[in-house]
Amino acid sequence: MSIDSLSVWKSALAALPKVEDSSWSLSFASWYTSRIVNITTNPSSLVPLGFSSTFATTVFKDALAALGPSSSAAAGIAGFAGAWEDALNATVIVVGPGSFAPPTSPPTMFSLVTTTTITPASIAAGKAKILELVTAPLVSDPNDSLFPQKFRDATLLLKITIVGLDSQPPPVAGPGPQALTISNVPLI
Repeated sequence: MSIDSLSVWKSALAALPKVEDSSWSLSFASWYTSRIVNITTNPSSLVPLGFSSTFATTVFKDALAALGPSSSAAAGIAGFAGAWEDALNATVIVVGPGSFAPPTSPPTMFSLVTTTTITPASIAAGKAKILELVTAPLVSDPNDSLFPQKFRDATLLLKITIVGLDSQPPPVAGPGPQALTISNVPLI
């Protein structure tokens, strides 16, 4: 499934209520979750069977709420990037047996998936994208903000790694099930 356009990201963020209490953290976490909920159901370069993903919205919200006032824009942006990273590290992704990465030759179909993780390097690249906001100009109109663009760009950088067993039976795969790892599958 494709990701919402940047204009949708911007308009949804601009529509969030502006509050001075910690309720903003739930609004922001929900804004981000609603932007990615539909994209984490079918990675474009994987034919998934039983794929599911649960973004750690509560982890994101709690990390944002814990930020408190910051002494500088750089510290605040680093806090947002760190909260995003914490949430992604707590996100659960499940890929079911029978899933494969096209083409199917060499064989890439899983008989068993043991782990699926968001690739740490892609989280680091996304975090670096968010940290670029440190040099973003201040704007008065939320629709001119680079904030939603950087979060969207960071999301587009996310990749997953799937580890399990190859579906090819012996003797094709060898004396028994062979380990199969597919790395850097774009999440979107």
